[in-house]
Amino acid sequence: MRSKANREKSKWKHWHRTGFFKEKVKFYGFVYRLHNGCLKKHEMEELGDKIRRENYWLKYCYDPVVFISQEHINKHFKSSRHLQKTYIRPAIEVYVDCPFANPYAGHIGGRWLIDEPGYYRLKIIQHTRDNGEVYYIEHTMKHYKGMPYFNSCNSRCHNNYVSRAYHDVLRYCLYIKEQIFAERKAIEDRKRDTYYRLKYWRDIKNELAREEKKERLKRVRGVVPTKATTAFFQALAVGSAMSDS
Repeated sequence: MRSKANREKSKWKHWHRTGFFKEKVKFYGFVYRLHNGCLKKHEMEELGDKIRRENYWLKYCYDPVVFISQEHINKHFKSSRHLQKTYIRPAIEVYVDCPFANPYAGHIGGRWLIDEPGYYRLKIIQHTRDNGEVYYIEHTMKHYKGMPYFNSCNSRCHNNYVSRAYHDVLRYCLYIKEQIFAERKAIEDRKRDTYYRLKYWRDIKNELAREEKKERLKRVRGVVPTKATTAFFQALAVGSAMSDS
């Protein structure tokens, strides 16, 4: 059997593995649905007009994955005097289409620096002359690091369009949840009112029956039946029954 300290440690690890990143996991699920046009019903109800107004920022959230090799970095670095003057080692400057609220330190606003080979979500645009010669290669990505960043602060100066749209969905979900809880509470209140009303009338009927029984007992209190009175009432009952027949 594990000790209490070990159980507490495992519990903390489970929370750190699931609860700490739970919001980000849900956010990137929302980003996937938004990019591929398969939003849920409540998400579409909230973001329908916003998607039509901010079509460029919300419908295309990220670029396909592209492999950038070291040869490509070196070639692009050598062909650009600006990069050679700015950076010591070979690198590529990627222009960010959504340059708002850069959450990563060490990068210039509106640009993302790539100095190591690997897979990145970006777009490579080749600018050519009339004869087909490539004179400049441009690298762009939708958001910093290729994907939208979820910011728990929904201030306009500290968030991007996708994250703000997700906050709108969360606010709408909270509104729906409050409506459901209000309906459940109203149903419970009606049931409780009906129960207490029926219970009140039942108590009144029981009280009236007890009062009637007390009054009946008061009328016959102190009367001792004898054989003569018993015979008289029996004869009266028999005569009443014969007259009815």
